[in-house]
Amino acid sequence: MLELEQLIMNLAPALGTNVGIIEQIIKGIYCVSSGGVTMKNIARWTDKGCSYRSIQRFYKLPIDWFQLNLLLLKSLLIDAPTKNEQVLAFDEVVEKKAGKCTFGVDWFYSSIAGHVIRSVSNHVVSLIDTKKEKSFVLTHRQTVKPKKTSKSKKGKKVNRTSNKKKMESVAKRKAGRPKGSKNKQNIKKEGLLYESFEALLSMVVPLVKLICPELQYVLADGAYGNKTCCLIVAQFDLDLISKLNRNTGLYLPYSGKYGGRGRPKKYGKKLDYQKLSDDYLVSQQEEDGVCTKIYQIKGIWTKKMPALINVVIILKIDLVSKKVARVVLFSTDLTLEAEQLIRFYSLRFQIEFNFRDAKQYFGLADFKNIKPIQVNNAVGLSLFMDNISMILLEKAKKEWKEENLSIQDLKAYFRAHKYLKYILNTLNIDPEGILNQPQMQDIMKLGAVNRTDFDEIAA
Repeated sequence: MLELEQLIMNLAPALGTNVGIIEQIIKGIYCVSSGGVTMKNIARWTDKGCSYRSIQRFYKLPIDWFQLNLLLLKSLLIDAPTKNEQVLAFDEVVEKKAGKCTFGVDWFYSSIAGHVIRSVSNHVVSLIDTKKEKSFVLTHRQTVKPKKTSKSKKGKKVNRTSNKKKMESVAKRKAGRPKGSKNKQNIKKEGLLYESFEALLSMVVPLVKLICPELQYVLADGAYGNKTCCLIVAQFDLDLISKLNRNTGLYLPYSGKYGGRGRPKKYGKKLDYQKLSDDYLVSQQEEDGVCTKIYQIKGIWTKKMPALINVVIILKIDLVSKKVARVVLFSTDLTLEAEQLIRFYSLRFQIEFNFRDAKQYFGLADFKNIKPIQVNNAVGLSLFMDNISMILLEKAKKEWKEENLSIQDLKAYFRAHKYLKYILNTLNIDPEGILNQPQMQDIMKLGAVNRTDFDEIAA
């Protein structure tokens, strides 16, 4: 039997007296079969003592989801090897929402839709185990755009004389950077993405490093592959692994002699993607009519970054049509090998599976809450259920001796347990009096997708 009680009891320091309620909510979410994971639908599947009003009160609590997930993570790593390599992963999840009442609803770009949609947006950070290749969500932060204030254009006059003076001063200014001005390469840009990125890192890194002292890398997609994110990551003594635009200008370090005047030259020859030197070729293989070439340059400049970066260029060439597809990955760690850099970046996609499960099974796409605290709890609970499911699936694989299990199997198990308990209680029958353990296990398999029949195992 899969027991939630001991797992939930570890969360008592963060939940206090609400431990029993969240246990009922978790079981209710697993039992929901249709209609979406909303507060009212969860209440239909919970036992006595956890009514709709109780769930409403729970959603109004200021819950620290980072603390809850951290307590879960500690219980998960008790028996784990101490040298597991962990990396942080960042991404943004956008979910379509109709109307104007939901807190934070605005126009955000959706990669699934391919255009801007009216939605709510949350930046999420997770911890990925590079050996197990599993993502564990740590916390989230909602993106809230500032309200636009309407300004009347009447009464505004363009001061043309001041514009002329500015143009004249620019024309008269000597070549080079003015004395006393700051180096723009080390100045961070402002924006909601950078604000959320820095806020989440400052919240997560100090505590996660106590659990995973070998933490070194932050994985993020191309939206984070810029100067500002590199500067933010460097503040926490970490290295960024991300992606550049396929046409980003790359420059080899200048190797010529110093002329004796001014600042030494920084940029050398610009890299030509069409004529990459074999000196940088790491590997080459042909499969199914496609030739894959991987080049690596440890220490190259781009005018968008404040320091040298480690670049890996992946070329896929169709041997028939001669068409070429190119991907440019980079890391601020100049010692990282190409194979490991590619593997780490591909692991970033594990956080997308968290988003998929949270939307499909746990209510990220279904919640009807509109107030700030309730919206935060709805998103936090759906991502928290991802972590609970990952732990329960690991336990179920050992207990049921099944390798290929999914969330659908967990849902079938809890739903069958709910029906069996209700029927036996209605008939006032003790389950141990009429059912043995194999029979109980067979009943719990009703509706499961990947579980085998007990008779097949015996045969």
